[in-house]
Amino acid sequence: MDSDVPDSRPSANPDASCINDGCLRAATWLGDFARDFLAFELDDDVTIDNGYAVWAIRYWTDGRESLATVTLPLVDRPPADGFHIVANNHGTTGLSDACALTGTPAGAGLAGLFGARGMIGVASDYPGIGTEGAHPYLVAESEARAALDSLRAARILARFTRTPVSARYALVGLSQGGHATLAAAKEHSLYAPELDVRAFAVTAPATMWEESWRVGIDADGPHLPYYAMVAWAWTQHYGWTGPPIWVSPTEIDTLMESACLWDVGTGVTLFDGVGTEREAVFTPAFLEAFRSGVWGEYNAFEGWFRLNRIGPYTQTAPLRIYQGDADLVVPEASSRLLVESLRAAGQSVEYVVVEGGTHVNVAFGFVSQAELRTEESIAWIQERLDAPEE
Repeated sequence: MDSDVPDSRPSANPDASCINDGCLRAATWLGDFARDFLAFELDDDVTIDNGYAVWAIRYWTDGRESLATVTLPLVDRPPADGFHIVANNHGTTGLSDACALTGTPAGAGLAGLFGARGMIGVASDYPGIGTEGAHPYLVAESEARAALDSLRAARILARFTRTPVSARYALVGLSQGGHATLAAAKEHSLYAPELDVRAFAVTAPATMWEESWRVGIDADGPHLPYYAMVAWAWTQHYGWTGPPIWVSPTEIDTLMESACLWDVGTGVTLFDGVGTEREAVFTPAFLEAFRSGVWGEYNAFEGWFRLNRIGPYTQTAPLRIYQGDADLVVPEASSRLLVESLRAAGQSVEYVVVEGGTHVNVAFGFVSQAELRTEESIAWIQERLDAPEE
């Protein structure tokens, strides 16, 4: 268990050269934001409990550096046992350094979802977004460890700022962040067993089931940028020396290294650059291998899908999965199949299907947004963090 009293361990303060998992390499205070100030930015149906201090941090995770935003509650009297720490793992932004949310209002808004409600919030950008090297997009082990190490780093920041902590944690996430959170649930007992994680919760998680992705590769459409990001990130992360994947490799490299899902000043988004036509992006041989599931010379992808597939794991804490029934990015059927596979393996899963829910209006978004299950989802996390020791 952690103590809320600053200690003399080397990891108790920022250390630019540290290489322990979860160690804090740098911390920059970005300002204190009072509750009344934040209220001007909230949707009409959103209520918060307190303001928060915003910090941008760099931390070490599994041999790499990652950025994150941390929000520390501003209250007159901290809880008697200290503040809980909750990681809010974000959905896809892109692979470029320009897609980092740390240091932006978006990063503060994600961490602030919990920071404005009496908990320490942390939102990681994952390795390679704003830090050296390519981002291992939807690589389960990397995302999981980055998410768990963000909790460790936030704990150190709390010590550094003399903010009391409870030594109780939770992880939540949307889409890619749901994949990261579920991967962290699997990694928890082996990678970070000292963290007393009390709950995992996700909305519309990416599952990386090959059979589901195979359906999408058989059609043109606005989903193609996600396929391009996966293929590019995996070949960069794992190394690729096989036959051609891209119709225009140089153009794809430039696009992935500079563009995001929104325009970051280049005039081009990933949607613009990748487009909607499969044959303009991928070679015929790769498309056929992907479509058929007979990978042949591309068989490394079969192994990569297997490595990053979300499936049953040794459960260490309660799990809740939210899913909108009107989600066109992650269909309800995808999450239902995941839930069925987990339950078939003996896991306990609460599954909440939200009527009218899309991909971005259910839960675990920004503090300013009134989502369909904001209050319910936060209350569920809070109850498990506040529950007495068993």
